[in-house]
Amino acid sequence: MRLWPRRRASRSSRRARDEVSALMPYGPYSSVRVRNDALEPGADGRNVAYCCFTDPDEATRCHAAWQQHAPALTSTLVHGRRSAFEPDVEGYYVDADGTRHGGQPPEILALMAELAPPSAEEVAAQQAHEAEQALEAVRAEKAAWEARQPKEVVLAEAGDDSPIPHHDKFIKATRMMVGGQPVDRVKFHFAEFTGDEPEPATLAHEDADTEQQRLICDEFDVAHTLWAKAVYRREATPVLRAAAAAWPQVAEAFTRIEQAWSDLDHPPHGWEVAVKHLLDAHDHARPIVENWEHDHARELATVGAELTFTSGELADLRKQLSVELGIDNIEEWHIGRIDDHDADALDAGLQHGASEQLENLIKPQRDRLALIADVAGRLTA
Repeated sequence: MRLWPRRRASRSSRRARDEVSALMPYGPYSSVRVRNDALEPGADGRNVAYCCFTDPDEATRCHAAWQQHAPALTSTLVHGRRSAFEPDVEGYYVDADGTRHGGQPPEILALMAELAPPSAEEVAAQQAHEAEQALEAVRAEKAAWEARQPKEVVLAEAGDDSPIPHHDKFIKATRMMVGGQPVDRVKFHFAEFTGDEPEPATLAHEDADTEQQRLICDEFDVAHTLWAKAVYRREATPVLRAAAAAWPQVAEAFTRIEQAWSDLDHPPHGWEVAVKHLLDAHDHARPIVENWEHDHARELATVGAELTFTSGELADLRKQLSVELGIDNIEEWHIGRIDDHDADALDAGLQHGASEQLENLIKPQRDRLALIADVAGRLTA
């Protein structure tokens, strides 16, 4: 609270002003100014004090409180921000029933307490409360986020009370769920198959009456597939390694033909020599390709055929295994394929194999040479 005297006041005036100030409902957002000339003894005018607020609502509340509890004192609002009233300089106020009381009305004291700055303890308590509310909001948001995330639910596991014994390699069956609803297919977990295990049995799905029985049927289907892939990996690994060692010779034979055919455009040693080089390249490639197809390509195409995989599935397994073995050029190999409808895949003929692709390369070249020779013979006749 600050008082601005317009002129030096007497001791009695200062005492009266202090008593008036004690009646002011001021707080941290208000200031008080007392008209000193009105407080001087014998001076004309009225004892008027002004309580100036930065918040109009506080001024309005102060004005209403004084009018209700101290009607003997004049209170007016000035410009919506100042509550002006005429206090009793002796420090008393008169209640509505005419009773004179010392000090300030309880409501004014309550208003002053409300406007007073909070204590350090109250600030700390408020900050702790706000921090707890923020933390609770974070907890609620985290709980809501976790509820939206897929969760792995175990549907079955080894050693449970299954009506049908699980496969020996079975660990558990799980499914991702969100809010109790499945979001993907059941995933079966098995220990690693080596291919040396007995072939897993296949259960009849039409005999499964319950969800648990159907789950067991699916489990053995997956077990059979994993076992078959392990058998393929075991049998195909040495075949792939041997083929990888033999393929460079086959690739060189095809490259030799392509180079000899290209040399015909600008024969470095004459046309006749270039033609001879091309025909020699044809004759050189045929036995190499035949050996590749007999010793490697057929075995690559048929390994795992007894495992009921289709030719497309075998090709995918072969490619996956080649990556595991560090073979990066298997896409260039002329392996061919066995028709899925052949009853005996091991004795069936290869389709689109290396021999077929070699002849598809040689025949157009020889036909072209024959045409050139025929035209040249007619021109020289």
